[in-house]
Amino acid sequence: MNRILRTLPLLGILLLLSGCLYDNPPSGPVRSIDTWLVGQWGTKDKAGRACSAVVSPTTASDHYRVTFSRTGGGTQEFDGWISRVDGFSILVLKSLNDLGAAGNGVAGKYLLFHYELLSPGTPSPGGIGAERIRLSELQLDDSARSLDSFKLRGAIRSALKAGTLLAPFDTVAERKGKIEALPGSVIWTKTGGVTLQGETF
Repeated sequence: MNRILRTLPLLGILLLLSGCLYDNPPSGPVRSIDTWLVGQWGTKDKAGRACSAVVSPTTASDHYRVTFSRTGGGTQEFDGWISRVDGFSILVLKSLNDLGAAGNGVAGKYLLFHYELLSPGTPSPGGIGAERIRLSELQLDDSARSLDSFKLRGAIRSALKAGTLLAPFDTVAERKGKIEALPGSVIWTKTGGVTLQGETF
């Protein structure tokens, strides 16, 4: 995984995670999109650089178009959808382009995340707090990166049963607002909407 991360510095910064790349997804789309994921999202990396993501629905009812970018950096495009293993929802992001002029074999690879809607952030005076989501990297062994979809679902199922699929976190700290420090996860805050065919999300 370290070799891959050295060749993907932009992707690592954009996702602010160690972002393991998989050869296959657990499955194709299993449900229509969650419209609350659609919109413009922002976060900052550890150096304070702004990162943004635009998540928009496509003409298909079960796919997202996702564009990640970073201040002073490039962009990365993804096709996204919701997969599920034993009722556990997974956001699948398929890279649509390689990074850099020479390319590096990233196109067609997959990133897998658990996602959850968090309570709104602190509102401005008289306002409503912005929506937030937490993306958490699946904690699978490196050997799972090359598995076919059937075996990958088996590895996810085993990790779910063992309670190791997500990094552990302290729910007491979370209640006190220390959610940004959770291992393997990044908090994104909604910064705007997306309009498609006259409908704003």
